[in-house]
Amino acid sequence: MDEPFYKTAAIGYDELFARATNSFIPSLLRSARIAPGHRVLDVATGTGAAAQAAAMIAGASGSVIGGDISPSMLESAKRNLKNQPISLVSFDAHALPYEDCQFDAVICQLGLMFFSDPIAALSEFRRVLRPKSWTAVSVTTTPERSLFARVGAVIARYSPEKAEKLNRFFSIPDATCLHSLLHGAGFQDINVQLETRPIKFSSFDDYFSGIAKGAGLSGQEYVQLPPDMKLIVRDEVWRGLASPNAGEPLTIEMDVLIGSGGR
Repeated sequence: MDEPFYKTAAIGYDELFARATNSFIPSLLRSARIAPGHRVLDVATGTGAAAQAAAMIAGASGSVIGGDISPSMLESAKRNLKNQPISLVSFDAHALPYEDCQFDAVICQLGLMFFSDPIAALSEFRRVLRPKSWTAVSVTTTPERSLFARVGAVIARYSPEKAEKLNRFFSIPDATCLHSLLHGAGFQDINVQLETRPIKFSSFDDYFSGIAKGAGLSGQEYVQLPPDMKLIVRDEVWRGLASPNAGEPLTIEMDVLIGSGGR
């Protein structure tokens, strides 16, 4: 996962995504079997939400390290986690800066699908895990079952030069693919589950407002479009959601795969 890919992703991330993605974190932590006293590594920590939740479980006798390749994400995490006992470190998930067998759990919340070599990263997760410890990862699935990444998928259809970057949201589209990646990295007792959450908005405008402000990766690409193309993309997203009339409440079901495996 390259920094240029993520350098603007922190803009508006919490406002746009937190109310949706944070609801999947408890299942992620359960899948990693985090317990009091555990030493936890949160890879691609983003703005720090999963690290914060893990620290509440690990407690004073445990410890949590959150790492990300993106300085902008780490700056957001530092603001969010100010005065909390969580270490924040800059690193590449493909080459973790830790000795073997250092952690009781490794987690990755909605990051694995962006990695250039997911198996290499998962192999690093396994390497730094202690024996009989667990990793857990969560990933998005398809455009039709995403929350905001569907906007990027529409943009990619009209701007093919952006397709490779924006379609990375969907590089792990199903449970079979995620299971295969975990198995390829050497994990045992693999489990992959699909979780769905209904995400409610007061209207389509409420849903689309963050994108229109340039929040997240899809938003950053959207605001760079010519005015006529913005209207086309917005209208296609609206129609794809089978949205109600303007001003009426909107509910979108979001799917996330949560995969876990033991060392």
